[in-house]
Amino acid sequence: MKKLLLFLICLPVIHCYSQDSNDDFTVIPESSKPLEHLLNLFTIHGVPKNQRSDDTVNILINHGYCVGFSKKYNQPVWAAYQVSKAKKDVDYERFPFFVDDRRLPSSNQIGNEGFGGGFDRGHMAPNAAINRQFGKLSQMETFIMSNICPQKGGLNRGVWQKLEAAILNKYCNTVKDSTHVWVLTGPIFSDHPDFITRSNGAKVAIPDSFYCILVRPATFPYENPTHAQYLSFIFSQNVPQSQALTTSFLVDINRVESRTGINFFPAFTTSNQNRIEPTVATALW
Repeated sequence: MKKLLLFLICLPVIHCYSQDSNDDFTVIPESSKPLEHLLNLFTIHGVPKNQRSDDTVNILINHGYCVGFSKKYNQPVWAAYQVSKAKKDVDYERFPFFVDDRRLPSSNQIGNEGFGGGFDRGHMAPNAAINRQFGKLSQMETFIMSNICPQKGGLNRGVWQKLEAAILNKYCNTVKDSTHVWVLTGPIFSDHPDFITRSNGAKVAIPDSFYCILVRPATFPYENPTHAQYLSFIFSQNVPQSQALTTSFLVDINRVESRTGINFFPAFTTSNQNRIEPTVATALW
């Protein structure tokens, strides 16, 4: 019995956050106000709400995506973008360097150097999709450090990259009328994450894992949540680079919301929330 109690005491505590609250600890800084009208294009079923009272999330809006940037963790806790089937698209060369985000207070600017320790500068809104969908300026904006998390190289260059490629090349191209996909991505943190100290003294939290939520409207009217398909994933930082993208990573939306403290679809009615968010998809698209 003593060994069992000791084991239970040592288990990591995972905070769960209620999605029934209307609390939203999110702000849109003045620098993003001119592009505020784009929020409803990059998100679906409402703009994500941060329900963690111990953090303030700044919504930073770019020309091909938007992010909710955490002042506590010094990185985006969500990124939102949209991809569509394209008859033709552009494909510029990868932008050669990262840049700090001057829209943020100096205490939240983390510099542009690498993270070290086996961590890549992991894009939440991906270079490839934004490049081909929105063009050169939008691609360059994905290299702003407010779009970047410390992500293990094996995950970033492995199953995470495979999912990004599937979103862009497959998920909006394989089913008639299902030609648009909305994407939400971001990190998940333990209760007591380690931090990377940057050259300017800023501290960046190391995520425990990452999530991705996909919404694909299937029939008209597309705004109706019950006319859409949903996939929700969680990936550990330690997934090996050779790992295939399989259904083993699928979870329900409720699990991601409880781990992050974010209400991803605040426009859902209670009935839609109860029908869609507890459901785990049984197959990849």
